[in-house]
Amino acid sequence: MWSQSFKFDTASVNTNASPNIGVYEVDDMLMETVYYGEGNIRERLLYHLQNREFPKGYWFRFEETNSKQRAVQRQNALLEEYKRRHGKYPMYNERKG
Repeated sequence: MWSQSFKFDTASVNTNASPNIGVYEVDDMLMETVYYGEGNIRERLLYHLQNREFPKGYWFRFEETNSKQRAVQRQNALLEEYKRRHGKYPMYNERKG
């Protein structure tokens, strides 16, 4: 089950992001998905922020999976569903395609 959406900035990620394994979604200001990721949720989100990888990122939410394998499966399912609906992957996942 997805968490609520939180502001995608360092303070908010440190306060609100789970330290557990799972999937996460980064959205733009209009709540449109720009990236799906997986791994240690807090660590990965902080890494993306530190490296300024998602200039359009404004919100994030996450879903704990309790295993790396399940996180990878869930991310792949989310990406394929997004591609089915939109004809392409989210903006910052395009290298997957």
